[in-house]
Amino acid sequence: MSLEFLSVFIPMFVVIDPFGSLVLFSGLTHNLPEKNRRVIIRDATIYGFFILLFFIIFGNIILDFFGISIEALEVAGGIILLLMGIQMVRGIEKPVSSSSSDPSEVQDFGIVPLATPMLAGPGAISLVIILSNGGFMTQVMTIISAIILFALVYVFFSFSSRLMELIGSKTMKATTRVFGLLVAAFAIQYFINAMISLKLIK
Repeated sequence: MSLEFLSVFIPMFVVIDPFGSLVLFSGLTHNLPEKNRRVIIRDATIYGFFILLFFIIFGNIILDFFGISIEALEVAGGIILLLMGIQMVRGIEKPVSSSSSDPSEVQDFGIVPLATPMLAGPGAISLVIILSNGGFMTQVMTIISAIILFALVYVFFSFSSRLMELIGSKTMKATTRVFGLLVAAFAIQYFINAMISLKLIK
């Protein structure tokens, strides 16, 4: 059971990438008052978690409704994850700014870009649908993994200043690049799984 759980948790961990998210969060909020940071942390973790929870529970129902096979999702999700992995390895970052003068826009940073697409983006959504396709217990393990990961993200964000001083942004970015290689490997594996299911390869 522990190995089955790790086979779900590890892919989610490297795709959600709490370390890379921490770097983005620090760059986005370092000039903001603590009150605003707390709102952003709350929004990022709550909205991000419930976006993934929705697709964990209803993702396969949505696929069935639109007549999309899991193999098609594995190929599409694999492409998204491969592109994400390449970006992570190359160290491509999304430009962010915390200089907005509009308080409502600053508050929304927790939802966009942190909750989505950073924490619960297309890659993570595709991944959890693929993972939860393995049956009820796999779906439960996917939900538990999401709870653990977003609790970890909450802690990372809450202590972001101390963590950035302790670990350093360079180490965070290096870790993200290693994770990018793993994400690319997961993407290729999903391609292979789809080809095997379609009996295109043995």
